[in-house]
This record gives sequence, C-alpha cells and structure tokens, in this order.
Amino acid sequence: MNAASPSVTAPMLAIETSGSACSVALLLPGAGAGRPPAHEIMATSHGHATALAPMIARIARAADVALPALKTIAVSCGPGSFTGIRVGLATARAMALAIGCPIVGIGSFQALAATAIRSGGPLAARNLVVLDSRRSELFAVELDADLAALSPPMLLTAEQIEARCGQERVTLIADAELTRFAGLGGLSATADAVAVAELAMARPDLHLPAEPIYLRPPDISQPKPRP
Repeated sequence: MNAASPSVTAPMLAIETSGSACSVALLLPGAGAGRPPAHEIMATSHGHATALAPMIARIARAADVALPALKTIAVSCGPGSFTGIRVGLATARAMALAIGCPIVGIGSFQALAATAIRSGGPLAARNLVVLDSRRSELFAVELDADLAALSPPMLLTAEQIEARCGQERVTLIADAELTRFAGLGGLSATADAVAVAELAMARPDLHLPAEPIYLRPPDISQPKPRP
C-alpha cells in the first residue's frame, strides 16, 4: 500500500519493529492537543512476530479504543532488522486494509533520531545516525537538525564511523545496542513507536510509502541441491 501524504488525525496507531525492540503507541485526541500516547515497548531481537499483536491489543484495551476506530496507522519501514521490518509492515498493512484507513511509512533513521531528541534535546547541524545491522557494516546516514537527509544511506564499518566522528564536525546518534560507540559522545536511543507517531502526525514531509527499505539483501540461505 502507498500512503503519499494522508491527513493524519488521531486516534493513530504507530508500530516500530525495525530494531532491537518491539514497540507500539496509540496517539489519542485531546482538548486542544494530543494526550500522551498509550504506549508499550519490549526489548526483543527475534520475537517481533509473537509480541506485536498482543501489544497492540493491550494498549487498545488500556486506552479504551476500538481498533476499527483508528484513523491512521504509522509504521517504521527500515532499514533495520529484516524480520522485524517485515512483521511490522505486514501487520500495519493488514490492519489498514481491514479498517480502511491510511498507512504512513516513517524511516527508521528519522525514528531513531526523533527518539534521541526526546531525551537529549535538539540535534546538531550534522548528525551521523547509525543503526545496528547485526553485521560488520552498520546502517548509517547523515541528517541535519530538522531530520532531513544530508547524504544517501550508507553501509559503514565501526572503524569508519569512529573516523568520521573524530575527523569531521558530525554528532553521532547511535542505536543503544551499539555500546562500542559510547566513548564518542553524542546521543544513543532505542527507536520507539512514540517517535514514529509524532513524526507521522507532525511531519508529512517525512512520510514514505509503507514499503520495506533494505540496504543489503537479507541473510537467507538457499537450500542445497540434493545429490
């Protein structure tokens, strides 16, 4: 499904499954401003498929919102965990189709940076945002203070990231799982559905089609031919 720039109104469900956590948020309407979202997050590297649906059901019950009442579904679309991205997008697409509501994709780099802003304050003019890839080369991109891309997405080794942060005037924003970079300063965070919801609500310029973003082929072993 493609959601170019629908009019985003609450109640909105947001899903973030591209990283090392599974999180959902429900943004609700309030008097004059959105109330804090119903929210749940759980650390899981491989359990997104079993965790996501029960989490959605729990926050809907907690907020006393019937899922058919949703007006928009926002979902992170990568790069990140191949399985996590597939699970999040498949769930969001199925729900949007069943409910008949728009679906908004949000890039995982922007979701991580926006999560970091919530705890660390405004961003620098140049920020190197790094996501865990579970491989030797990590996912990276440069974003400005307004989350706009200053470079195409890249695959960088840890040594290349450390060199860039040491030689260039760039601030590191790293996935919290990447503890190797703790001594480089900057910000660390775990991408959260709250940030996905807020970007979908307030930043139509960052809306993407709800399609997976991969920077490398998935790690899939083809069956060996029989002798």
